[in-house]
Amino acid sequence: MFFNKSFPYSTSFRDHLLIATILSFLVVFILIFLQPFGAGNFNNPYKNLYFIGYGIISLIVYIALYFSSSWYYVSNKTWKWKEELVFSFLYVSLAIIIAFFYTELFINKKPEHIYLDFFVTWFRLMFFGFGIILSIVSMFVRNYYGKTNESEKEINKDSDKAVLLKSSLKKESFLVVLVKVIYVKSEDNYVNIYYEEGQEIKKKVMRNTLSSVFDQLESMIRVHRSYIINPRYISSLEGNAQNGKVRLDNIEEVIPVSKTYFDEVKSHTN
Repeated sequence: MFFNKSFPYSTSFRDHLLIATILSFLVVFILIFLQPFGAGNFNNPYKNLYFIGYGIISLIVYIALYFSSSWYYVSNKTWKWKEELVFSFLYVSLAIIIAFFYTELFINKKPEHIYLDFFVTWFRLMFFGFGIILSIVSMFVRNYYGKTNESEKEINKDSDKAVLLKSSLKKESFLVVLVKVIYVKSEDNYVNIYYEEGQEIKKKVMRNTLSSVFDQLESMIRVHRSYIINPRYISSLEGNAQNGKVRLDNIEEVIPVSKTYFDEVKSHTN
C-alpha cells in the first residue's frame, strides 16, 4: 500500500533548517508578489514586514515539528509516506492556526473575530487555497534532501570499507579501501592494481587472474578482457561500440572498451 512505502528522511538538522528557510521564503514571496486573499487591498506602510511575519511563523512551526519528528524517527527507525503526510498536515495546520491569531490580533487588531465560526471559515480558505500548495512543496523538497542524505550515508559507509584481496599465492594478500581502487589491468599471470592513497596514485602487482580480482571487488565493472575499472573515476567515454575508450580521473592511460561492455560503461557516464 502506498501509505506504507518508505519515505526518505534526512537526519541532518542543516537540511531541515534549509528546508524551513525555503518554505518560509515561498510563503513571503507569494504574499508579497502574488498577493492572494485580498492582500493587495491591505494598505499599511509596514505591510511587507507584516508579511515577513508569516514566513517567520512558518519557519518556527517547521523547526518545532522537526524536533518532534526526529525523535519519532530515532525511536522507530522508520519514516513512511503516512508519517510524511501527517507531518505535512500538522505543519500546514499549525502554521495556519498561529497565522490566524497573528492576523486578527496584530495586523487587523480585531480580537472580536476570535470565535469558532469565523476561524473555521478562515482556516478552510487558507488550507485549500494556500496550505495544499505549501504541503506539496514541503514533501517535494523533503523528499529531495532525504534522498541526498541517504546517498551521502552510502558514500560514507562505502568509503570506510576495506577489502583483503587474495592472491593465487597463498601467502600473498593486499588490503585496500574498496572505493580507492581506480582500475585493474591484467598482464600475463599478474594483475596491476592502481589505487589512490592520500594524494598519490599507487600500483600494486599481484599474481592473480583478472576474473578472481573482479569477483573480490564489488564496486568494479568490466570494460575489456584485460581491464576492470571503478565507475566512480570515469571522466569521459570516447568513440563508439566499435572503438570505445574511457578516461579515468588522474590517470594518463586511455583504457580500451570492448563492444560487449560499451553500453554498460556508457550508463555510468550519464
